[in-house]
Amino acid sequence: MDNESILEEERAKYAELEVLYQNIIDHSTEIENELLENNKKIQLYLDRMRRYLSPQLYEMIAGSEVETSISHQRRKLTIFFSDIVGFTTITDSIEPEILSDCLNKYLDVMSSIAIKYGGTIDKFIGDAIMIFFGAPTFDNDKVHALNCVKMAIEMRDSLPALAEYWRKSGINHNLTCRIGINTGYVTVGNFGTNERMDYTIIGGPVNVASRLENASDAGEILISNATKSLIDEFIDTKPKGEIVVKGVHTPIETFQVIGLKNEQEKKENPFLKFDADGFLLKPLHFDKLSTNPEERRLMQYALEKALAALK
Repeated sequence: MDNESILEEERAKYAELEVLYQNIIDHSTEIENELLENNKKIQLYLDRMRRYLSPQLYEMIAGSEVETSISHQRRKLTIFFSDIVGFTTITDSIEPEILSDCLNKYLDVMSSIAIKYGGTIDKFIGDAIMIFFGAPTFDNDKVHALNCVKMAIEMRDSLPALAEYWRKSGINHNLTCRIGINTGYVTVGNFGTNERMDYTIIGGPVNVASRLENASDAGEILISNATKSLIDEFIDTKPKGEIVVKGVHTPIETFQVIGLKNEQEKKENPFLKFDADGFLLKPLHFDKLSTNPEERRLMQYALEKALAALK
């Protein structure tokens, strides 16, 4: 074979390799584009799933760290219930679109506060919220109870700003909520069927927390003695009497949450002055529109301390 033939053959082989190489490049680009498109779809599905799950549960499912079959365990949790006082009375008099917007704004703010303190949002039931601390991730009982009560205080203090948003939207409703908190052993895990499961909790302490919420007054945070015993050194409370809960053999001792002890003690209250003979309660001027949450809290604390001193 002469040199010209050899050269021609090599050129033919090179051309074949060139075509093969280009085919590989095209195929690789196609696969890469397909992977990118699939990743976008997966991220879209994950983002949608994130909206339906608490952050803790989402992270565990997305990271394959949680059991996805029907399973549960006993664990000591702190359980929170809240609802808006008188919400059902305004549902018939307000346009559904306006009411939905204001309710979603309320739930959005409450959810952000719950996430801030590490609470697992179990469910929304209309205007009612159920949250628990201690699962799926666990720290310790005292931290869970304290974070839950701190969360409740911040939720309570955020209501005046939300009430202003409601008023501007056309809902002239005194926005207040009732809150109940209890600590106890419950069953937590996946309940349902293999096709449809809920990660939730069941047990007597859940019923007690719900009953505490029902028994609390407007704007009040009511906790059980089981919760109070864990947070007593940090939270200022006062006894509120006993309640009877169906299925519980003994009455439940309840306490009203006033505020954080250290925060109240380190601040000089401008409305209340104590001396050796007693106290001086200065005139209070309260206006729903202009009085900010901090002033409201100081006023409430001054009145609570003055009443306690009188007793």
